[in-house]
Amino acid sequence: MGFAQEVANFPREIGKAFKLNRKQALVFLTCWWCWTLGSMNFYLLPYTQPEVAKALGVETAKIAEANTTTMLSRSIGAAIFGILSDQHGRKIPLVVDLVLMGVFTLCSGFVHTYGQFVAVRFLFGITYGALYGVTMAAVLEAVPREARGVVAGFTQQGFGAGNMIASGLHLAMENYEWQSLYYVGAGLTLTAIGLRIICPDYSVVTEAIRENEDIVQVPGNGPETMCVTGTTLPFWIKFRYAIKHHWPIFVYCTVLTACFNTLGHGHMDVYPSFLETQRGLSIRHETYVTVVLQCGGILGGVVGGYLARYGPKWVPFGFAIALAPLLPALILPTKWQYLAAGSFFFEFSYGAAIGTVGNILQMVCPHPGIRAAFGGVTYNLGNAISSVSPTIETKLGDDLPLKSGVPDYGRIILILVGITIGLLSLTLACMPTKNVNLEWDQEDPNQTIPAHEAPAKIIEHDQDHIERVHDIETGAISKRGDQGDVEHVEMSPSQK
Repeated sequence: MGFAQEVANFPREIGKAFKLNRKQALVFLTCWWCWTLGSMNFYLLPYTQPEVAKALGVETAKIAEANTTTMLSRSIGAAIFGILSDQHGRKIPLVVDLVLMGVFTLCSGFVHTYGQFVAVRFLFGITYGALYGVTMAAVLEAVPREARGVVAGFTQQGFGAGNMIASGLHLAMENYEWQSLYYVGAGLTLTAIGLRIICPDYSVVTEAIRENEDIVQVPGNGPETMCVTGTTLPFWIKFRYAIKHHWPIFVYCTVLTACFNTLGHGHMDVYPSFLETQRGLSIRHETYVTVVLQCGGILGGVVGGYLARYGPKWVPFGFAIALAPLLPALILPTKWQYLAAGSFFFEFSYGAAIGTVGNILQMVCPHPGIRAAFGGVTYNLGNAISSVSPTIETKLGDDLPLKSGVPDYGRIILILVGITIGLLSLTLACMPTKNVNLEWDQEDPNQTIPAHEAPAKIIEHDQDHIERVHDIETGAISKRGDQGDVEHVEMSPSQK
């Protein structure tokens, strides 16, 4: 099929990818909204940075440091709630996390000192960091395999959608005190809590997982539809195996997400301040630019996620390379219309590149029983590494102003983002494709050794000292008791 035909068929193929049943659509909507809402609450700070600094009597750079604190604490939440989600199901841990996030967002509007503000944003960061791994694992195990690229790309760009909503609220409430934005953010969190409560744990799984005693059939939805409530294998056993045999993939994913997030935070977190102070845009025109920019990112996420089926390595690499010539268009124009156009194409390419990350983290996860924790921790460790970028940009912009005395944020963004584009491209080019496992949804999360890595027979010792041998080729299962006797069990045709 030629390129022109691919383009012509693209809308129809996207429609096919989004063809979900009602429960799958509900899981998709819930996970996207949870991640979007968390990102919105995170981005309330960059949009209120000058007002918060004035109210607390500190420099703007100090408020940027508070944002850095939020990014540093995200890995803590990713680890805690990721483990709880992998062991006890996706629903209850996420509900608890959303409640806490709403509380800490509300508290952000009641602080009176800089120390209080840093403490509250640190706690908010823990709850925000918990969202990514849990929601991405939940949505990708709920939708069909052919839809995962597009769904992952769209869900990933909930980050951009949250930024856009925060910008809209900033415009709509410009006549109110800055605290009001945090009150509204906390109130909107109730909608996510309600959605997560009514949304069931839902997963499309295979016969290999059906033996797990904690997976039950959902009546009336066909043999492939299951409800995953957790796993019985202790988390430390799965983690020990993964870190012992696959520690390089932990390092690689952390470096990859560090590059992506440094690039993202490097141009998005300081961009509102650049538009206001250096380009002199009103809040209204700043909002217009932000909305156009984020629409480009969301569209790019869907396109990149879809195209990743042709190559999870080279598709994001191509879009990363395309960012370099588009970078000047993000900063150099002086009119808001040209800034909007340049930012749209830049963000489209960035969204298309990062839109593949959620799916990649699931495919390279070294054990199917730690997917929420692995994806959440590696993604947020990358965020922790990138956390210094907004502070550096704000500090250097203030310390190296233009001749007029206005902070030169634009030049700093160009330099930092340009360097990061090069590092990201190099990291993507070095992706270890041998670790990509497209069959992760066919593996039992209770096996100590994942099926795709085991030899012809997988031998496991459970707590009752019963050894189970699963012959992948024949589908036969043997049990060896404490006395050494072997019982051979033939699987039924349906089990095979």
